[in-house]
Amino acid sequence: MAFLHEVQKVSDAHYVLPKVGDMRTEVHAYLSETLFEQTDEALWRQAAQAASYPGIIGFYLMPDTHLGYGIPVGGVAVTEDVIIQAGSGYDISCGVVYLKVPDLSAADVADWDKRRAWINDVEQRIATGIGSHRPKHMPRLAETKIEDIFHYGAKAIGVRADVCERQYIDVDEQALDPERIKRARDKACPQIGSVGGGNHFVEMQVDVNDGSVWVMIHCGSRGYGWQTANHYFHAGAELRGIAKNRREESWLRIDEPLGKEYWAHHNSAANYAVANRHIIVRGVQTALENVYAATGEVFYEISHNLVQEETLMLPDGTTRKGFVHRKGATRAFPAGHPDLVGTKWEKTGHPCLIPGSMLDGAAILYPLKGAFDSGCSVNHGSGRVMARGQAKRELAEMHDEIDHEMRYIKRTLGGVEIQGIVGNTRRTPLDECGHVYKDLDEVLRVLETEGIARVAHRMYPVANIKGAD
Repeated sequence: MAFLHEVQKVSDAHYVLPKVGDMRTEVHAYLSETLFEQTDEALWRQAAQAASYPGIIGFYLMPDTHLGYGIPVGGVAVTEDVIIQAGSGYDISCGVVYLKVPDLSAADVADWDKRRAWINDVEQRIATGIGSHRPKHMPRLAETKIEDIFHYGAKAIGVRADVCERQYIDVDEQALDPERIKRARDKACPQIGSVGGGNHFVEMQVDVNDGSVWVMIHCGSRGYGWQTANHYFHAGAELRGIAKNRREESWLRIDEPLGKEYWAHHNSAANYAVANRHIIVRGVQTALENVYAATGEVFYEISHNLVQEETLMLPDGTTRKGFVHRKGATRAFPAGHPDLVGTKWEKTGHPCLIPGSMLDGAAILYPLKGAFDSGCSVNHGSGRVMARGQAKRELAEMHDEIDHEMRYIKRTLGGVEIQGIVGNTRRTPLDECGHVYKDLDEVLRVLETEGIARVAHRMYPVANIKGAD
């Protein structure tokens, strides 16, 4: 069955794939005309498959969407009593944390050599890359502390609740597999306080309007998350009678033994990811103090690969509990959401932290009432237009040009001209350069057009630390 030709445009930036075939719910997609034209049949087929899971009651595509494992990246699945492992993917609770540096302004970070010194200091404290060495000042935590983190996340290391999407998710101790926890400790102990590879990074940014200085950290649950996802994809496929080569399409009921076990380990890995980001924060803060004599203050932290049990706002005005899977999507609770009652963000909605690319920067958004129509979700970035292997092949002849652009690009940020984006790699990673991502500003315009969120801060990078060589 073809799905792309069934898609209907219902407003300026809102498309709907009605229920066809085995679909249990419509697919609502938030895209500009240009972004819609970049979609293809494979994406819509995967979205239709995701909208066919047992227990699903809503499915949404964010403007950065592209093909993923099991569920499209930028996909949001809402279920009653089913957990879809692909809803978190392989990097459970991958997310970002923002630090604001009130002591610094654009003029203070204009000097190239000083930004280079800051990168060098950070790299003494934070490991990057998949198989990277342990830096001299990277923290070591005892197994007992790691166990606390598995259960209590950021709370276990003293991080306040008001700067986190959530400090931790409850873990059912009885449902944990002891052998799997042991393997998790073996991975988690040496990796705590590390960024990893791929698209993960630490980045100094400057607000284009007011010249304020920020640092964004992007990473996830490292080896523990991957181990968890890989095991339960296979176990779920075996339970459901799904072929191994389609294991990412498996699903689990929350009330069955394997579902309870996965949910416990998913939450444990998510807690680890949140704590990992905040431990990295401490290394970044020390580097800011050493190089700039400045203090970095945590603004907010949020995940974008996560399943959470939330209060669902139904069209008739009633509420119910359900599971919201955000696969490369960010939670966006606007003012008035019942789960914000009693929090710092009750009257404003909580911040949404959106990384873009290492060339085009990032943004902080605040949700609007339209978010109730998008599964209380926004995009998690700008979205890829080129796969990693494709980028390395097709952009190889442009490598010198891309390197030159990164070093010599000039931007006026907060009234100050700043040249170049200092990097920690010998050459710009082709699979992560600005050319492989969608236009972030176009992605953000979709959200504003549909009244889903407003852009409060638009940042551009001035120094970038990637997990590549």
